Amino acid sequence: MREAFHRIFRLLHDLDSVTVAAVNGAALGGGAELATFCDLVVASETATLGQPEIKVGVFAPIAVLHYPLRVGPRRALQLLLSGRIVGASEALAIGLVDRVVPADKLDESVQGELDRFTAHSAAVLHLTKRALRERLGLSFHLGLSQLEDLYRYELMAIEDAHEGLRAFAEKRKPVWSNT
Repeated sequence: MREAFHRIFRLLHDLDSVTVAAVNGAALGGGAELATFCDLVVASETATLGQPEIKVGVFAPIAVLHYPLRVGPRRALQLLLSGRIVGASEALAIGLVDRVVPADKLDESVQGELDRFTAHSAAVLHLTKRALRERLGLSFHLGLSQLEDLYRYELMAIEDAHEGLRAFAEKRKPVWSNT
């Protein structure tokens, strides 16, 4: 089971598409890991999140890797060592979720977030996500050097980049190919 579960995260990690999670109710253990691994997490006011694994004598491998990036190492350690469950407002305050909305507005709010992403070039969104993911942990100079090459040789090879720049110069809305 663990191998299959971790395969999901390997696939999500390598996915260039934007991922959005909607949390309504309890997201504990693997559910919290799955939700918080997404690029954007929208939670209802009644949502709770936590990693209670420590209480049964194990730890959450994905949370151990991912939570320090999401909430910082000290906060991640506190959450993982205590097994404490946090409510939506605290999850927002510490960065475990990105937005909290009333429960009856969750679907509408998630759709609004999705609409914001789909208003942009899918190709450029994919490249941006990949650029960030592949440069995490690199020194500034090495990362910037790699990004300059990525920008020049990959981004500028995408028609949507040219369309966006043309639209800006012509003071009009771009028409994306969304490929």
